[in-house]
Amino acid sequence: MTSPRAETLASIDNANVEEAYARWAPVYDLVFAAIMKPGRKAAAAAASRDGGRVLDVGVGTGLELPMFSRTTRLVGVDLSEPMLRRAQDRVTKQRLGNVEGLIKMDAMNLAFPDASFDCAVAPFVLTETEHAGAGKKAAAAVLKVQSAIVAHLRTHPDRAFHAD
Repeated sequence: MTSPRAETLASIDNANVEEAYARWAPVYDLVFAAIMKPGRKAAAAAASRDGGRVLDVGVGTGLELPMFSRTTRLVGVDLSEPMLRRAQDRVTKQRLGNVEGLIKMDAMNLAFPDASFDCAVAPFVLTETEHAGAGKKAAAAVLKVQSAIVAHLRTHPDRAFHAD
């Protein structure tokens, strides 16, 4: 059970994150696409599952969505509506029919039934939160047994990949 104080702090944290990414949304791809591409490609390759369902936590503008196998079904969640709008534009323009949905949702409180996904990816997300452990627990709860969480923690591809 979460205390009222913890819920208040989480709400403040989320508001700060939403505000920051609303400012970043218009330029995010320009600034981060190239430098983070190797990590995103590694995460998408590791998580792609033929006919499997993958949760993309912190999907942002959807930079990695086209990097997944088209046979992998994807659901992306993010706190930032402006980032999600850009992700939706990408899905539409690139005709990514394997993307089942893009949803505004807090990664610490995922509203999916248990065992909804075969894998979860969180490229660069765990470095953006002080609550990485809670985020991993939340993602693990919606995964099927014997599933993996693929997180990319650094921009250097040789030292960044981590799967649990």
